Amino acid sequence: MIRHVRHSLLWLAVPLVCTATSSALAQETAVKATQAPFTAVAGELSHVEFSGDTDPWHLASVALWSRSSAGTFIARVNYANRFATDGVQVEADAYPRVSEKAYLYVNAGYSGATVFPEWRFGAEAFTALPGAWEASAGVRQLRFNGVPVTMLTGAVGKYVGNYWFSLRPYVRNRDGTTSATTTLQARRYFEDGDHWLGVSVTYGGSPTERITPDAVALTRTFGIAVNGSTGLTPRLLGTWTLGHDAERLSPDNTRRRVTVTAGLRRTL
Repeated sequence: MIRHVRHSLLWLAVPLVCTATSSALAQETAVKATQAPFTAVAGELSHVEFSGDTDPWHLASVALWSRSSAGTFIARVNYANRFATDGVQVEADAYPRVSEKAYLYVNAGYSGATVFPEWRFGAEAFTALPGAWEASAGVRQLRFNGVPVTMLTGAVGKYVGNYWFSLRPYVRNRDGTTSATTTLQARRYFEDGDHWLGVSVTYGGSPTERITPDAVALTRTFGIAVNGSTGLTPRLLGTWTLGHDAERLSPDNTRRRVTVTAGLRRTL
């Protein structure tokens, strides 16, 4: 079965960059280009609860997916209520095919609200390697009031039986100092690439793509999450995430949060 999963995941739409969510839909929800072309709509809701006196955050997104022989393309509108402020962000993701073993990821987004980056850009190249390995390399840039936050990233993944393991770092140079954060993911796949149960652990001192304006000064983060994806009907896919994060925004300010996310994707 793992060969089927690897084949169907080769052209993954891996939207790790949805800044309105940090969620299951945003964390590598798959559109399998090995199947017939299709169009789908997706929606997601997140609730973030904090320790201390920080008000909860409420996050949502709606997206339109389109898959063709050229690749997968996603248009998304994100909404967030953070710090008693509302905001909307628009994003576009593209996963064009390059060859039978390689594809690209390109992302762009804009928001006029202070709860999102004003601009965000991303690019990454993915390839399948011998021995059930895969690798990628890319860059992300987020701009807050015109000031860019640039991160180098990439991933190394390995399939072992019905399991998949991935290591992804984010590296940033700021004021002459280099900092890094690493995310380790593990998944257990079941009958196909849409049915899985996973866990992820994040640790380091650099922002990831889940960055918010107040987290630009992040000095250390530790997070753990469990997530899953399963078909509810032949056309309806359900996703979920439960996560806990501890973020040190300054030497005397550590913020803890619990995130609960649920999403649906329906093929038209």
